[in-house]
Amino acid sequence: TSSLVGSEMCIRDRIYRMERCRILSQTEKLHFIGIGGIGMSALAQYALRCGIKVSGSDTAENEQVKKLAALGAKISIGHARKNAKGADAVVYTSAISEDNPEYLFARDNQKLLMKRAEFLRCVEQAHDLSVAVSGCHGKTTATAMLAHVFACANKSATSLIGGEDSDYGNFTFGRDIFLTEACEYKRNFLYLTPDVAVILNIDNDHLECYGDLDHLVGAYREFAAEGIAVVNADDENAVRAAGRNFVTFGMKNAAMYTCEDVRSEDGRYSFTLVEYGIRQGRVRLKTEGRHNVYNALAAVAAARQCGVSTAEAVRGVEDFKGVKRRWETIGELFGKKVIADYAHHPKEIVSALSSVKNPLVIFQPHTYSRTKLLMKDFVAALRGKTCVVYATYPAREKYDAEGSAYTLYLELKKAGGDAVYAEDEGRLLQTVRLRAEAADAVLALGAGDIYEVISRQIEKFGRKV
Repeated sequence: TSSLVGSEMCIRDRIYRMERCRILSQTEKLHFIGIGGIGMSALAQYALRCGIKVSGSDTAENEQVKKLAALGAKISIGHARKNAKGADAVVYTSAISEDNPEYLFARDNQKLLMKRAEFLRCVEQAHDLSVAVSGCHGKTTATAMLAHVFACANKSATSLIGGEDSDYGNFTFGRDIFLTEACEYKRNFLYLTPDVAVILNIDNDHLECYGDLDHLVGAYREFAAEGIAVVNADDENAVRAAGRNFVTFGMKNAAMYTCEDVRSEDGRYSFTLVEYGIRQGRVRLKTEGRHNVYNALAAVAAARQCGVSTAEAVRGVEDFKGVKRRWETIGELFGKKVIADYAHHPKEIVSALSSVKNPLVIFQPHTYSRTKLLMKDFVAALRGKTCVVYATYPAREKYDAEGSAYTLYLELKKAGGDAVYAEDEGRLLQTVRLRAEAADAVLALGAGDIYEVISRQIEKFGRKV
């Protein structure tokens, strides 16, 4: 399958090179289906900066939708055929179905229909240098760090960040460098041909798309084949995907970019950067968590392949202050600090839980397929903690009892875990009220709407920070 996709890319390459001028230079109006998504909204901002009229639709208003409306985009809440009228081309996300009325309108009227990944490819081709950050964990933070690095180095970069950076939001505009997260879901990252391909890690995620880990590693290898791979030397699967042209970073195994004398003060890490065996001085991060040392090493290694000096790269990672929902303290509830984190894979959960000795964990599973495939791993990650399992965030999926939050709760109880199931916000609040007193902090984990849910409760019954 991977080789077939690769052949398809070669054919599409020629099409993209012909279409990109028309899309980015001659198109008067673009319509985005699912415009409120973090990735789609960044692309819509790019189109607006290119002078293209933008319209779009989504199922609900959010901060991204409000931002785009303020920038001049015409936004519709809800999907209807009329929303796409007047558009020269329509961009859609993988999350929509082919019976979406705007998708059908575009197809019926011979409009140019493009997947988000296809349009992303067109944007990539409009820049001289392409950097793409991949991995199952950490790519939003590493991408945001690189955006800061390029800014500190006075490089003109278009950055598409899969979260809200504290300074830049999810987007920066530039003419020379293209920087993006590269999502492996449905092989979407194979539409890109980055000059610098960062592989932070490869884990058993999205196996509903790939079947097994070997096929997933093969897709990463194809993703990184055209340029320089920047690979985590401490991740066996990432090393397998490296190919022939690569540089390495890491903390344990031998690597071209590594660190010494790693220290933590109030959760914030510092280290001595070592580049090809030569000590380059201290790096002092403003963000908490040991995992950010890996992200910083990856960002420095990638930036160096783009002609950024070591000193500029260090200034950039030190300038980075964090991304919303990545180990973010959002307030207090019932006298306890509440920390929100995007962790939605068992390994991410284990990493998050290692930072607090006695947390009350609120976990919202993200998609039924992931929960079903990794049920044993989720149970192993959570069973040693006091845990509230909140109703599944289904994203693009239909209900599946075997992968539901309630089934995860039952499996946790069966394994001897201290778990409670909360179907709605009322039950969640009641449980947190009863259990928070015995905890050191409350951790709200998940990639769904748990952030908004717990933020509402803090606003009503706690204190925001």
